[in-house]
Amino acid sequence: MLEIQDFTFLIGKWSVLNRRLKERLENCNEWTEFQAEMETKSILNGLALIDEMKSTHDGDNFIGLSLRMCDPETNIWKIFWADTSNPSNYLKEQVSGEFKNGIGAFYGKELYKGKEVKLRFIWKRPSTQTALWEQAYYDEQKKEWETNWTMLFTSKKN
Repeated sequence: MLEIQDFTFLIGKWSVLNRRLKERLENCNEWTEFQAEMETKSILNGLALIDEMKSTHDGDNFIGLSLRMCDPETNIWKIFWADTSNPSNYLKEQVSGEFKNGIGAFYGKELYKGKEVKLRFIWKRPSTQTALWEQAYYDEQKKEWETNWTMLFTSKKN
């Protein structure tokens, strides 16, 4: 049985510190923070992972779902997303990419304020008890990536 190892570090329960720019692609330096809880499980004999993230922020209860699936022949991952803040979007593919030297880089496109922008996710594992996710949009005017959301995951293992 083939099991892809790239995201196995995410299996389990996590406390998640979210930091998000108040305004994206607007030269904003003001960040908001909120906590979340996440649980990740391996499915499809290790070819995919599914997680559910729960938080309360901006006065709302929020649930997000990620599905990460890997093509075992190419080792390319596709990451899909759905959440309660925009349930009409259903489960949509956000990004695809791969891990190299322990760092995952994933690229796609997303609608933001009615405009399609280039999207990047970076996954890192700073320690055995933490993981780091970063989201960035490509600023066409500046010709650079603007990190607009980070999540620091801390394992809830005893």
